[in-house]
Amino acid sequence: MARALNLLSTAVLTCSALLGVNTSAVAAGPAPEEIPIDLLLAGSYTAAAREAIAIWNRAVPTIKFVEQDTPATLRVKECKTAKGVRSHVYINGAGRGWVYLEVDDAKEFKPSRIVVHELGHILSLPDLGTVSACSKVMSGSWAGSECVNDQPDASEITSVGNFFAANDVGDRVPWWEAKVAARKDS
Repeated sequence: MARALNLLSTAVLTCSALLGVNTSAVAAGPAPEEIPIDLLLAGSYTAAAREAIAIWNRAVPTIKFVEQDTPATLRVKECKTAKGVRSHVYINGAGRGWVYLEVDDAKEFKPSRIVVHELGHILSLPDLGTVSACSKVMSGSWAGSECVNDQPDASEITSVGNFFAANDVGDRVPWWEAKVAARKDS
């Protein structure tokens, strides 16, 4: 659906420009695709989660996290996990699933960076690994605890925008499915 609306919007803008029609009303394009999210179980991460939601909503105008006060298809939960297990996600399609925020991670890392990183996964972005810089929110804990950047960079923003230009909320996230399949084969 989002893909069709984006293509239609592009076609309308192009035709309007060619015909000399005032495009100010059309230029806004389609409304962003909404991702319902609840913070009912976010605990001490609630403020950081709201900050992360605002960061992603500003960064990628074609999608919009919308907080609701009842359980949503995307849920954020503060948790205490086994030693060595960090904050993580379970993805049930783009924009859907669970964000698990480890209580002890907030003692070492900036909470809003943690949530922006985990929501990045929900928005289709994989981890970048050990060679990534602090400028990338998807570098996660590999950037070190001194890294406090919680703003996605231009390439991360473009990747999310491109993903949602071609996919809808709920569509499969290929890297996640490959990760789950690899675990099953182990």
